[in-house]
Amino acid sequence: MKINRILFTTFLCVLTASCLEDKEEKDVKDLLEDTGNNKTELSLDCPKYIAENKGDNLNISILLDLSDRIIDEKTIEKDTAYLGSVSRAFTSHIKSKKLILLQDRMQLFFNPEPTNGKINAVANDLQIQFTRNSAKEQIKMTEEIYKNKPIELYQAAKENATRPEDFPGSDIWRFFKDDIKDYAISNCHRNILIILTDGYMYYDKTVINENGRTSYITPVSLKNSKLKISDWKEKMEEKNLGFLKATNQLDDIEILVLGVRSENSENPYALDILRTYWEEWLMEMGVGAESIKIKEADIASSVDKVIRDFILK
Repeated sequence: MKINRILFTTFLCVLTASCLEDKEEKDVKDLLEDTGNNKTELSLDCPKYIAENKGDNLNISILLDLSDRIIDEKTIEKDTAYLGSVSRAFTSHIKSKKLILLQDRMQLFFNPEPTNGKINAVANDLQIQFTRNSAKEQIKMTEEIYKNKPIELYQAAKENATRPEDFPGSDIWRFFKDDIKDYAISNCHRNILIILTDGYMYYDKTVINENGRTSYITPVSLKNSKLKISDWKEKMEEKNLGFLKATNQLDDIEILVLGVRSENSENPYALDILRTYWEEWLMEMGVGAESIKIKEADIASSVDKVIRDFILK
């Protein structure tokens, strides 16, 4: 009798699991039929029914400028708050999706990679991925991780670097040239790159000048450009000033630049010039004008809305 009960219980468990699998397969089949497909052909790293819903699959990449800008405590406070806003927008999106359609991820990059092992360990903790097998608890964990871990990251970055010359800089130009397509663009996702930077760009091993175009802009080079005039834009065009094109065909990515601020108090147009440098550079590489947002450094509550509107639009 006892054996019969055991066999009956086993049969029920197998039957229940089979029913659950059949339901999941039916859900997938329904999705395929909705999109006019009858099989799950692969498109890169995802099934075809996922790829055809790519506009609802977030692939958020964050490029963090760990140059001497992070000496400033206010910058650290704003950056960590911005990262918290990104994570909350990301999890809001996750909550709005059907479990079976979850194919969303968020990751953080530096360029060059820091030599500090602690920084890299924290950055690894900030790599988040949601699939249909993810537990609901992961949503809350994601917000907690992005609330606490960035503070650890900045503390580690400052441990052995207190002077401007102690920071190697951030090679944003080289990231676009060599890495953006491999690291931040997927055919299965809506791709978003968020760059936390003050807007100036400089790395001592990537200093290129070609007919007015450069791989960098610094407060000194901006000052030497003599654009402290109301017709600065016309002068930029005459001199062919701007960032040197680093790559092309970036039509499948949206880019949000946060934290831009002027270090040149002598030039009232400095912020406008920096914004133009970035916008024209990104558009020349193929990013759509409607997919670009350059936001100056501001209080976290104001930028929170900018981040949510950009990610959740």
